[in-house]
Amino acid sequence: MIENQNSFRGKGAFKKGTGLSNVKKVAERYGGAMSIETQENVFVLHVLLIIPQHPESSPQQMD
Repeated sequence: MIENQNSFRGKGAFKKGTGLSNVKKVAERYGGAMSIETQENVFVLHVLLIIPQHPESSPQQMD
């Protein structure tokens, strides 16, 4: 699990850009997940990555 906190200026919802959508796609591709929560002027990014014990069981890399 990776957790990252950062400040932002805004009200309520946090706009997800290309970088965060790529993080979400990679996490899901490897059986993990991504979530974002906002609290006042702070957003918290949670990324769960499932790392297999045996490399041969991991999905093939995309070209």
